[in-house]
Amino acid sequence: MSKIIKHNNKESSPVNYVLEQPRNTTVYSDVDVLVVGGGPAGVAAAVAAARAGAKTAIVEHHGFLGGMWTAGMVLTLAGFNSWLRPYDRCVKGIAEEWVTRAAGEDGALVNSGFVINSEPEVMKRVADEFIAEENIEFLFHTWGAAPIMDGNRVAGAFIENVDGRRAIRAKVTIDCTGNGDIVERSGASWVKSDTLQPMTMSFRMGNAVLDESIPHDGAAVLPIGPEAGMLHNPILTDFSSVRRDVPVDVEHMRAARDKGDLPRYGGPWFGGLRKDTVWVNSTRVIGDASDATQLSQAEVTGRQDSQAIADYFKAHVPGMEDSWLMQTSTQIGVRETRRLVGSYTLTGDDVRNGTRFEDSVAVGCWPIDVHPADRQVGTHAMYVPAPFDIPYGMLVPEAIDGLLAAGRCASADREALGSVRVGATCAAMGQAAGVAAALSARDNVEPRAVDIRQVQQTLTDQGALVFAKDVG
Repeated sequence: MSKIIKHNNKESSPVNYVLEQPRNTTVYSDVDVLVVGGGPAGVAAAVAAARAGAKTAIVEHHGFLGGMWTAGMVLTLAGFNSWLRPYDRCVKGIAEEWVTRAAGEDGALVNSGFVINSEPEVMKRVADEFIAEENIEFLFHTWGAAPIMDGNRVAGAFIENVDGRRAIRAKVTIDCTGNGDIVERSGASWVKSDTLQPMTMSFRMGNAVLDESIPHDGAAVLPIGPEAGMLHNPILTDFSSVRRDVPVDVEHMRAARDKGDLPRYGGPWFGGLRKDTVWVNSTRVIGDASDATQLSQAEVTGRQDSQAIADYFKAHVPGMEDSWLMQTSTQIGVRETRRLVGSYTLTGDDVRNGTRFEDSVAVGCWPIDVHPADRQVGTHAMYVPAPFDIPYGMLVPEAIDGLLAAGRCASADREALGSVRVGATCAAMGQAAGVAAALSARDNVEPRAVDIRQVQQTLTDQGALVFAKDVG
């Protein structure tokens, strides 16, 4: 279940307050487009806006760009290719350019697999190159603290960093925070499910000695399709990990969990470009990442659970006896928090039925992949769709102007979110938002009033895929 929560009535219990005195806030910059959040959606939005002629700025609270692809260490990049035969590319444009450049620096394996394996350090550097090439203003270690409001219109954002509080004025602001921070503080309507998908802290284990006869770096594809449909075991367990050279006994691991020897886990799913270094996606941590207290505890639990699972692999997986837990992700991976209530809300039925939209601006193809928050471990059944349209209305608030939202905080129901929340799809939405914001600023119209045909044509000119019918 989900509930709509309004900004002006979200507090239901007494709260102690400290009065802040009014103050003048220094304007750091005036731009056409401000992007808050530097993950896949944010980078694509900023680059797209700049390439469309807008003076653009981006702020990011980490010391680098890439979000879940880098800080979250989600190095198996999802959403580029369909899971169904013939495994068509569904996201091109800036996201494809990003991984192609990374591949040129030995930082990605670009193929037809359902995920693309990558190296986060290289992905960071390529993002830096984008920002420099497009003359995008940027600030790292900077939070988008609150929107600057002019009536019901967002006119930029107040930012916080080591310099203190500053303001960036913008004709259009794009919320790419994942959690919908600017959406929530603008007064726009948003939803949050009563039960949230669990978070995952990815980790890497070094010094693995695995079967050389089993490749670790091939294209991971599933023997399904081209028809859409439900995906169950045994295919899920047998094929849904990028690497098949890590010989985990899934029944033994499940029994260890039943005995209380392991924490809650998913998969496990493995990746990584180096044979001797195994990336692991397995921890499942319950909590709300838009609540600072819960997010803080989730980070602690994620590290504890990572060590417990790594210890299990050392004890029970052939070839991992001398391995060690070398790294956990800088930030825990988040699947679900706030979602905008937009001009249109994409639904699970839209994903399953392949609903066509005249205002489509991107293509999705990831399964309806809703991770269970109960005690279930291992894999979970998913619906694998044919490539589907992502409408512009998902990015546009119902009533607030001067604002767009892209990435996992865009307007989708819980099922549709399970598909569109992955990185490549978020980047495709970000590119669309960046183009729309640039045209909005250029033409002095609100984002909801941009000429969608011009948006679509500009996206096409930037190499993006706009309609699912054009895939293949």
